[in-house]
Amino acid sequence: MAKPRLVAAVLALSAVVAAMGAEQQHDLVPISSGSSAPRAFVVGKSGLVQVVDTRSGAVLAEADTNGRATGVAVSPDGRRLFVVNGWSGAVTEVDPDTGAVVNRLFTQVQLSHAAMRPDGGRLYVSASGSVAVIDPQEFRVVAAIKVGGQPQGLVVHPDNKVLYVANAQDGTISLVDTAVAFQTSTIYVGGLPQHVALSPDGSRLYVSGMRLGEKTPGTLMVIDTATNAVVGAVGIGTGAGTTAVTPDGSTVYVTLPKEGSVAVVDAATMTVRERLPINAPGVAIAPGDGRVFLATGTTTTVLDSSNAVLATYRMRTNAFEEAKRPRQFDAAMIALAPGQPTATGSLTSSSRSSAGSS
Repeated sequence: MAKPRLVAAVLALSAVVAAMGAEQQHDLVPISSGSSAPRAFVVGKSGLVQVVDTRSGAVLAEADTNGRATGVAVSPDGRRLFVVNGWSGAVTEVDPDTGAVVNRLFTQVQLSHAAMRPDGGRLYVSASGSVAVIDPQEFRVVAAIKVGGQPQGLVVHPDNKVLYVANAQDGTISLVDTAVAFQTSTIYVGGLPQHVALSPDGSRLYVSGMRLGEKTPGTLMVIDTATNAVVGAVGIGTGAGTTAVTPDGSTVYVTLPKEGSVAVVDAATMTVRERLPINAPGVAIAPGDGRVFLATGTTTTVLDSSNAVLATYRMRTNAFEEAKRPRQFDAAMIALAPGQPTATGSLTSSSRSSAGSS
């Protein structure tokens, strides 16, 4: 059901829903399970969305946001999904239970990434030289925050008070006071910072960026959020991709799509512990249970804490044929709601499998 207030006119909305779990078979068996399975929100480059049951790999719902996707954010309870269609300057709200596109907000500027405040009160979207502040309940822009040049990745501290923004053009990280929607300071990191991630306790901010020069080498930097000082850095490979931190804060994953690998970094020593030969533009880690989810094109790959592959979920590829424009699903981003229920315990080593055909 569409909401009444928008920044611009709302496009015609359509519900494009499917409960697809029956077509996929898996032998993944949790040691113990809760009453509700956690869901992964997988977004393709073209703006297609698939909601995946992370225990079984079943596709629960899917949607078409009708625009190239550059960012994604999910509400703390997992009941509201926001996809940034950056090239068209739109933010699309999807009902993850049904796959219905329920609202669309036009900003008339090109957009990039998105981050939800942990309390769910604000949605932040990086734009050209600023960050749009969106009230997710009324789904309208309530402020625009001036930050550095070409803002990209952004994340909010667990205490809800500080928004961190990576400014690729300036080589800086902006610190924004969320109470007043104003930049209070910047941290110089150099290069082209792209993506940011916080440790679960908020004490460390990790920044993946590229250095100008031959083959644009990638660097992972760490900032102490108490002092706002850069306290470490490590070369991670070519380029710089999305970043995720394990629940215990001990390990940082950085995707390197330019070279088709994932760097696994020891947070204590800031050294690369392992390089995984997996081509994955996006990474997310399940809150509370530590499984690592990688967006791997036509599949979603799930790793355990030892980086062994638990499962490979094949994404549906034949959706929306009724629209006469079937597209190959190309998973590029994954989001997990920080407050949604998760499986109790971990998956047994015998549960590693590949999903059935879509």
